[in-house]
This record gives sequence, structure tokens and C-alpha cells, in this order.
Amino acid sequence: MSDNPVRGRLNAWLLQTLDGYMHQKYAAIKSGLLADVPAVVVELGSGTGANMRYLPAGTRLIAIEPNRQMHAALRAQATNHGIDLQLHDLMAESLDMPSDSVDLVFATLVLCTVDQPQRVIAEVLRVLRPGGRFVCIEHVAAPAGSGERVLQQTIRQPWHWLFEGCNLCRDTGAVLRSAGFSHVDVQPIILPTLLVPIRHQIIATCVK
Repeated sequence: MSDNPVRGRLNAWLLQTLDGYMHQKYAAIKSGLLADVPAVVVELGSGTGANMRYLPAGTRLIAIEPNRQMHAALRAQATNHGIDLQLHDLMAESLDMPSDSVDLVFATLVLCTVDQPQRVIAEVLRVLRPGGRFVCIEHVAAPAGSGERVLQQTIRQPWHWLFEGCNLCRDTGAVLRSAGFSHVDVQPIILPTLLVPIRHQIIATCVK
């Protein structure tokens, strides 16, 4: 949950302002990751609802979004896209859901912000049914010694504060590989974006 209402509102405004740009950059990737989704899905860090456009109308979305400044936009997007929204203002480290209860959990640019990514992924594993999938897109640390890595390290503290805990130098791929999934596929990409600190990203599919 955002502990700073001004920063929370700022991030909600930024997500809505950048929505068109982010859709342009991620549409093909997200459409592929969210193809053939089940009737009920869980999203960690739903933000202002940017990913609802990739879900079929009628999908029941269990949205985990601790920043309450995002909730009005989330509800509006659910109405616009015909999504059956179930909104929780929980932290992803402790999901109020039964074990072995869902077939798909997804997140986009969210695991960078959580305090305990290992605990979040342990919760994902708990709520997934056997054979269920966790899919995500995450920005990660640039290669050691690169100019992008120097930039990430230089601005990491103000970036962390401004973007509600976002860690520019996290190795999320290693977290996923060591979490205990039966299968993990991590594809590194360099996103052609003006947001240079987050150009190095991964696309991951993990099966319980």
C-alpha cells in the first residue's frame, strides 16, 4: 500500500499519461503472454488497468493493487473492457486466496517494486494449481560494466523513492529460476524505449 498519498497520486497519473506509449511498446509481447487465458486470472500490481485491454471481455480479474490512488482508474477500465473485477488492496507478499486455486497469475513491471520478491513468488506458487502458469515482463539489472548499469546504480535511490520501491538493479530471472517451479523459461530482451534505465528486460513463463 502506498505510504505517501502524493507519490501514490503521481504514480497513478504517470501510468495513465504513459498508457499509450507503453501500449505501443508492449502490445505484441503482452498479447502473446496473455493469449488463451482461463476464465479467472490474478494480476499482481494492476496499476490503472493497462493490461485489461489484452483480456477477453467477461474475464474475472482478481487484481492485487495496494496503491488505492489507482483504484478509480482500475474500476473505470474494467467497465470499459467488460472485465469482472475483484479488487484487493493487499501486498503481493500475502495473498488472501486459497492454495491451488488459480491457473494463471501475471505481472508486468511489478516485481521490481516489491520488498521481498522471493516471498511474492512463493505466494504465487502457493495459489497456483499444479500445471498453472506465472507469466511476467520485468525490467532487470543491465550487464555489469555497461553504461546502462552505471546509470542504474547512479539513480537507483531517487528512482526507488519516486517509483514506490522500484529497484533498477534486481536480478528477477535468478529469483524465478530458484523459486521451485517445474519449468522456467526466461527470455532477455532490450526494449527500444526512451526510458533508458529499464531497457534491459525479461519475458518469463513459469509453470508450477
